[in-house]
Order: sequence, then structure tokens, then C-alpha cells
Amino acid sequence: MKKNVLLSIIVPIYNVEKYIGSLVNSLLKQTNKNFEVIFIDDGSTDESMQILKEIMAGSEQEFSLKLLQQVNQGLSSARNIGILNATGEYIFFLDSDDEIEINFVETILTSCYKYSQPDTLIFDYSDIDEFGNALDSNYVHGSIYRQKDLCTSEQILTALSKGEIPTAAWSFVTKRSVIEKHDLLFSVGKKFEDTNFTPKVFYFSKNIAVISLRLYRYRKRPGSIMTSHPEKFSDDAIFVTYDLLDFYDQYKIRELGAVVGKLVMTTFVSFSDSKKLYNEFNPIRKKVFKDYISIEKRHTKRIKMYVKMYVFSSYVRYKLYRLVKGKHWK
Repeated sequence: MKKNVLLSIIVPIYNVEKYIGSLVNSLLKQTNKNFEVIFIDDGSTDESMQILKEIMAGSEQEFSLKLLQQVNQGLSSARNIGILNATGEYIFFLDSDDEIEINFVETILTSCYKYSQPDTLIFDYSDIDEFGNALDSNYVHGSIYRQKDLCTSEQILTALSKGEIPTAAWSFVTKRSVIEKHDLLFSVGKKFEDTNFTPKVFYFSKNIAVISLRLYRYRKRPGSIMTSHPEKFSDDAIFVTYDLLDFYDQYKIRELGAVVGKLVMTTFVSFSDSKKLYNEFNPIRKKVFKDYISIEKRHTKRIKMYVKMYVFSSYVRYKLYRLVKGKHWK
């Protein structure tokens, strides 16, 4: 009798021949095999799929395996196909150039039982270089990861707005029912697709378990979309921000407003030379100003946040601020 699959791991693949081997090995070494992997070939043109098939053919995997293909349509489309084909109670999005620790599945499933099937689980992560070597992370691993009890969606959204947890879709595991019930899908054809997807998952998750362990291995490599934000992607940044703003307008809780504010501020920095983007975002900044400021309880932090929001209220003032910070202008 076939056992029920508890976890579906969705892995879009596009031209990652250098890294696919280490990813697959991290799956094969899992200490708990009660999961399925859904690989989606997003029209790869290198040897990624050949390497994958050779590794799988030469191993005795004890987990369920699905291999799907599509003409290249991008990460969002591939993830959406994975969602539609998932059968596990929980879903996890694994990027094909990253890895997971060998106790990832076991820790996730143990935590599911411990916390009586929470809607979502979040976990910490480590940075690695393109060769798999550990790196010092310059990201803030927030105090939320020391939380021992179940969290509410408001608590996790607050941590997200403070930058204490990443927005990346690989940073959590969530119930398939949460995604299906609320028709949550990634925005197809857009970069930064995690930024308007992850907050929605957290909002609809009424109980969230926190795992303090660093279970994910995020590979920082040159040339990835996360290491460069060319001007041609500014329209995508505008799209996902307005989509998240529409979501905030629908549910009107200050934690969501704070997340929108955080997104606006980080996007300003990423596209610091784009006056078009600044003009698009400044009205949004004004709309979520109170939420963004009020979510931080500590007075000194509130002052810093207020000053920063004031700086961004004028494009000229913003440019001067960036010059004082010593940033290079194109």
C-alpha cells in the first residue's frame, strides 16, 4: 500500500548544470524519505537534465519522483506547474542552484507533529559560495528564529517588514491547502516574484512554527538575479509592488502595510538611479507611512525609520542622501 506523501518539494530547473548534482545529492541523502520531488524542466539548453537523469538512474531513491517539462516560461510558471501537480500535504520551493541539509525533511516533519500540523513553518539558512563553501552571512538572522512557540501571521509579517527573515519562497514550508484555498500562484513572467507571494502565504497562515536550525543552503553566485538589478527589471518591481499594495488594500492590516513599506524602501535602494520608479513608488510610500513607522516598537528604531522615510520623500533629497553614503552613480 502506497504511503501518503507529506511533503512535495518543487524544483524548477533552468541551465544549472554546475549545481544540479549537489542539489540532487542533498535530496538523496535525506534521513527521512517521506517526500516527493517534482522537477520542472523549464526549457534548459545546457546539460542540466542529462546530469539529473544520469544521477537518478544510478541511484536507489526511496522518495517519489516526477519529471515535468515545459517550453521556457520562467521560474514563476514552473513553480505554478509544480503546485498543480503536488500531492503532499505540505509544499516546499527549492531553487535548483541551492541545497538543503540532509536532516531537512526529517526536521520539517518532526516539527509538523510537534506543533500539531501548523499552516506554515519557517527555518533559518546558511550562505554558501558557488563551490559549496560556507560564507559569512550579511543578512540579519532575526530574533524570530529563537521563538519557541507558534507564531501568528502578524508576528511573522512584522519580522518580514523588519528584514529579520527573507522574502524568498525557499524560506518556508506551507500547507498545500493554504495555497489552494486562496488561489495563490506566482506572477508569471515577472522577476521578484517571491516578494508578492510570500507575504500572502504568511497572511493566510494563522499558526506558524519557527525552526531555529539553518536547514537551507543558499548559494550566492555571480550573475544571478539577486546580485544584480538591471534597469530593465524596474517594470517588474513596479508590478509586484502594486500587486502587494492591492492585497494590503483588501485586508488593511498594519503588518501588511509595513511589509509594503519595506518593499518600497529596499526597491528604492536597488534601483537608486530610476526616477521613473521613484515617482511610481513615492505615493505608495506616503500611503503606508504610518504602518511602516508604527510597527517598530522601540523608540530609537522608530526615529531612524522616520528619518529614512523622510529622506525618501523628495527625489532630490534622496539623491543627496545616496551621494553622502558614498554610492556610485551610473
